[in-house]
Amino acid sequence: MPAIGFEGCLAEIGLNEGGGADGEGGLGEIRGRRSRPPITNQCCDDSRSGCDFEQFAATKDVAVKTCIRRNPKPLMEICMTQTNAATASAPAQPAAEGQSVALPRSLSTLRLAVFVIAAVAPLACVIGVLPVALVFGSGTALPLAFVVSTVVTALFAVGYSAFSREVLVGGAFYTYIARGLGPVTGLGAAGVAVVSYTMFVPGGFSYLGYMMQTTFSDLLGFHLHWVVYSLTAWVIIGFFGLRQIDFSARVVLFVILIEFMLLLFFDAILVGELGSAAFPAQSLDIGGLTTGAPGVAILLAFTCYFGIESAALFSEEAKSPQKSVARATYIAIFTIGIFYFVTSWITVGAIGPDNIKGIPDADVGLIYFKLSNQYVSGAFTTVIQVALVTSMFATVLSMHNVAARYLFVLGRQGCLPRVLGRAHPVHGSPSAASATVSVVALVVFTSAAYLGLHPMLGLGLIVLGFAAVGVMFMQALTSLAVVSYFRKHPERHLWQHVIAPILAFVGLLGALYFAVTNFEYLSGSQNPVINRFPIGIILAMAAGIGFGLWLRRYRPARFAAIQLDDS
Repeated sequence: MPAIGFEGCLAEIGLNEGGGADGEGGLGEIRGRRSRPPITNQCCDDSRSGCDFEQFAATKDVAVKTCIRRNPKPLMEICMTQTNAATASAPAQPAAEGQSVALPRSLSTLRLAVFVIAAVAPLACVIGVLPVALVFGSGTALPLAFVVSTVVTALFAVGYSAFSREVLVGGAFYTYIARGLGPVTGLGAAGVAVVSYTMFVPGGFSYLGYMMQTTFSDLLGFHLHWVVYSLTAWVIIGFFGLRQIDFSARVVLFVILIEFMLLLFFDAILVGELGSAAFPAQSLDIGGLTTGAPGVAILLAFTCYFGIESAALFSEEAKSPQKSVARATYIAIFTIGIFYFVTSWITVGAIGPDNIKGIPDADVGLIYFKLSNQYVSGAFTTVIQVALVTSMFATVLSMHNVAARYLFVLGRQGCLPRVLGRAHPVHGSPSAASATVSVVALVVFTSAAYLGLHPMLGLGLIVLGFAAVGVMFMQALTSLAVVSYFRKHPERHLWQHVIAPILAFVGLLGALYFAVTNFEYLSGSQNPVINRFPIGIILAMAAGIGFGLWLRRYRPARFAAIQLDDS
């Protein structure tokens, strides 16, 4: 495609040689009497790489600087929209040596929603998290805890989706917080995001290896060390990560369909056996939320939405990001929200409201397997065990892709080594970033194996809990960023841009409080040192802010590239 020059970007927003959008203040007027040859700086190059923002920010041309300051929409967004629109249907072309390319737009709304649901891992949440929330949380009122978490998450999605329609580049939390609260705070959030998602991956691999070990030892009768299974999954997921995202989407779609069919079949069997007793009235008693440990129930219900925010990270690979990111997020929230509510209600009925408190601690993790043996068959229980492994596999694959895209965006902007911002010239994947995530994961989970740590209790649950707290923290910051970003927006909407984000912020703040004060339910550990790990979120935020301040002082061009319009 032909290069899109700076003049073209100005024309796109009505700031061209002839005048501004309002008939004045155009580039000609900015230059005034100091007439010079037309600006030849390119906004977007002739590959698929988007814009050379640092070149713009570093320019000494007064006209360019003034235009950037006055521009009501960041030029980054406009140029990338032009580039991606022009190349959306074109096949990926080999890039020049060392050159970055854009990620191809291949994800439909359905496939985007599937990725979000896979990141949430509904089967793993139902079998692994829901029983803990039921026994140690608010008991029979657990369905209402899921209502609370669904409502707060939906409120968060209102502002989050508004951002996704306004800001079309990748980066999700980092990009949105940078736009709303400033680049320094945005880089602080980037620090939290990189640590949270990157550490989730090795934790996921260790947990997956442990699940594969226990499942296949029972089924096949031979025992292998968990790290062998983790390494097997690592090779497969690493391969998927180097391919175009559409390749992973097909695999994940199949796994998610199997998950939902199994769980819906199980729910249907329970309802058929129990009749109206499957839906006890006690579960709808709001007063039940005040009994037991409601904070634990609500906290664990929130963790079952971990990953719901991932749609925006794939915006650059969505066919129609202005619509599909918001739609995919809402589809995922309400699909799994209804599913969690109904399944938890049926579970209370199947166990019996009066029997919940009598469940021994050792049997909490076996609740669904015992119900399956009682109401269906041992063969179905085996199928669920295998499906639980594939569910965790899909989750690790999805979160691996999420972590890689954070590194990709930060590398492209020069906040991390630029090699991370390069995409594969043939597959159109963030190959360098994906390989980096794989290497970090390999080092962490093999080190854990060498040190003899338990794959679930010694690593898996701890880092997964840490990541969940990090995501809640970024969700709360993003809600504030929505209010800040849209406060002077010409199309500001009271509900979308003010009320819903503020309500979401309050709800998420409460969830954060429960998470920090009850971290042992996330980490699975009673060790007081481990349960202080959430402090690491503050340290990651501080490191990111410190880097942002250093960048602003010593690398102003690179800093300006983060957010060309920071007004």
